Amino acid sequence: MDVAARKQVAGRVGFTMGCIAAGIAIAINVARAPRPLTWGIVALIVLVAALNIPLGIGMGLLGERLSRPPSDKR
Repeated sequence: MDVAARKQVAGRVGFTMGCIAAGIAIAINVARAPRPLTWGIVALIVLVAALNIPLGIGMGLLGERLSRPPSDKR
């Protein structure tokens, strides 16, 4: 498989993992947030949870790079 195609798949898988992690983080933080919830608190929860998306992409690409066969190093 071409290295570019592997990177594309790894990025997509990482994005999906990041979105799932962000959704779980939002649910946990909304459940634990002090009541009453204001728009500011909800916005902060969503923005902090959204940081999981680039982290997921980075982890997917790192996993692809570490698992790449030695003959395909670029």
